[in-house]
Amino acid sequence: MRAIKIAEFCDPAGITVSHVDEPSAPGRGEVILDVAAVGVGYFDGLMIRGDYQIRPERPFIPGSSLAGTVSAVGEGVSHLSVGDNVAAFCLHGGLAEQVCLPASSCAPLPPGIDLDAAANFFIGWATSLYGLREIGRVQADETVLVMGASGSTGSTAIACAKALGARVIACASNEAKRDHCLSLGADETVDYTGRTWRERVKALAPGGVNAVYDPVGGAQAETALRLLAPGGRFLVVGFVAGIPSMPLNLTLLKRCSIHGVNWGGSVMADPAVVAPVIRTLCEWTLSGKINAAPAASYSMEKAGDAFAALFERRSMGSIVITPASD
Repeated sequence: MRAIKIAEFCDPAGITVSHVDEPSAPGRGEVILDVAAVGVGYFDGLMIRGDYQIRPERPFIPGSSLAGTVSAVGEGVSHLSVGDNVAAFCLHGGLAEQVCLPASSCAPLPPGIDLDAAANFFIGWATSLYGLREIGRVQADETVLVMGASGSTGSTAIACAKALGARVIACASNEAKRDHCLSLGADETVDYTGRTWRERVKALAPGGVNAVYDPVGGAQAETALRLLAPGGRFLVVGFVAGIPSMPLNLTLLKRCSIHGVNWGGSVMADPAVVAPVIRTLCEWTLSGKINAAPAASYSMEKAGDAFAALFERRSMGSIVITPASD
């Protein structure tokens, strides 16, 4: 079968398609999926580059968030049947035409959920919902400042914050990206590369914002922390622009808190966190509260282009790779 196989750590933009053996019959507690689509996330790119804290034994197949159809069921699996559509999570292995996974890592999807949309449920969408609701405790009518708001992670944060009833101020670097944020439902936008962006946010939220959702890091993170209202929550999601140094005295002076949002780590530590998050995403998708359809879809042959768009911050919205042959 066709797959992306990483023999040596490399720039994700240079990955190519390989041919590998199909998975054998599923073992006890396992299922085999025909993969329909794979979400593209920074986590996967960092693992391909060898820059993630977990370095898989090589060769390996990347891809952690996917959606597909159950084609075989192992002994002891009771909640899945052949033909079921599922969203699934794995540390790696998703970027292939088929994958064998523990059944416990697969969430059944109700009718009406598009598999391309569900491919990102376990990356940006779950991270945003879990971070905003379970960790950030964002409430209706609170104000959320989303950094890097037009990207694959920030765009899902806009949608989830709006679905929770919050007001969203979206930060993006150019007019096209800011217009994209408005189309996703953001209430206001800010150019956070400008020298006066802090004053702009303060004018939009005079008492400070209640939560910051930051997948970017870098030089602007401290400014965002300073924009929190007393009791505000700073949600650390990623470091696209580098790991910032934060003056912790601000947390005391502003009576605010900093929280790490590590959805994958939370799932591994406690799989029980998955069900309520995926259930809500399905409910919101079916009701039209969110539009989980990917902004861009790439063939497996163009997988390197997908990662290049992500790392070069050219993408707007979520991305999927479809392993099936053209």
